[in-house]
Amino acid sequence: MNQKIILSLNQEELENFRVLVKNSDLDLLNDLVQLVVLKDDPEKYIKRKVFEALSDLSGFNINVINESQKLKFDLGLTNYHKKSLKIYFQRIVKDLNSTKIISVTECEKLEKVSDCLKLVKSKL
Repeated sequence: MNQKIILSLNQEELENFRVLVKNSDLDLLNDLVQLVVLKDDPEKYIKRKVFEALSDLSGFNINVINESQKLKFDLGLTNYHKKSLKIYFQRIVKDLNSTKIISVTECEKLEKVSDCLKLVKSKL
């Protein structure tokens, strides 16, 4: 069973956590921490963070979400949920050092998971 763990770390604590995980034998966790901390592959980072946002709002496990799914029919997201994506997506854009803005209107127009990825990528 997958468990969700939420950590709140400052930059120094985050780096210490990254080193700790890197020195462990948990390869999958190490790969994920490297992706999130170093952000050296923006494509993978965006996909992971968008899927995390959709998982959080829909209640579906991140492993069952795919790019072809429809937000409303497959993930059960209402217009209210789509408006909420603005906060998640803006954080991703900011994490990748972009100052562009994602609007609520843009999020309301999203139909598929792939549309979410395109929107976030368009703001880099």
